[in-house]
Amino acid sequence: MNFVGLVSGGKDSIYSICKLIDQGHRLVALVHMSSTEEYSDSYMYQTVGSEVALLLGQCLDVPFFAFKTACKTVNKELGYEESAGDEVEDLFDALQSVKDKIDYTGVSSGAILSTYQKNRVENVCKRLKLVSLAPLWNRSQRDLLSEMISYGMTARIVKVASSALEKACLNMSLKEIKEYMDLKNYKYEMNYCGEGGEYETLVTDCKHFVKQIVFESSEVLSHPDDNGKSGGVYYLRFINSSAIPKLEATL
Repeated sequence: MNFVGLVSGGKDSIYSICKLIDQGHRLVALVHMSSTEEYSDSYMYQTVGSEVALLLGQCLDVPFFAFKTACKTVNKELGYEESAGDEVEDLFDALQSVKDKIDYTGVSSGAILSTYQKNRVENVCKRLKLVSLAPLWNRSQRDLLSEMISYGMTARIVKVASSALEKACLNMSLKEIKEYMDLKNYKYEMNYCGEGGEYETLVTDCKHFVKQIVFESSEVLSHPDDNGKSGGVYYLRFINSSAIPKLEATL
């Protein structure tokens, strides 16, 4: 089927798209939800790395649609019903807008274990008469991370928010973060794909990319409310990022 990919820029949403393409489905567009503020906490969306995620349309060679959300949560129940002003309604409006422009049947997401997020995407899809596609759902996180590494996905850690992870984990590759968590697993119960909010990623290259993302530099920032606390929340901001042909990237 023709499907639209919900993309944050992170490994889960991108790998879901890759899996569906490999299964024979056709990606026709990308939808990205970005915060109206420079940094916002959200139950639904990855808000770090949007300045680079905007390049994903070039990388996957499909139309890219970016929409803003205030990341406001009105309904915090596990099951979701339409709630005016909720960040989920921003996604509904976004997918409706794209539906008016492009013919598609399915919507992919990178949901793995979050019933909260999966229920909300399914609610939006049901209301728009679309099919929710979650090919990573309920997979073993450790196996899934190993699979992404073997698949050749290139990604960097762009946010850490766990006492089990250090600021030094920022900019690690998937292979490096897995090795780090393997060492820490004796002490902490690790969510290998970051499903507990421990970390977030940004994909710069993968099998189905026609272009690769590069950037000039990055800077480390702390959560606005963190105040330099130990084991706090840190994230990367990328400077002068661009998408370049893969051949050029290897020269």
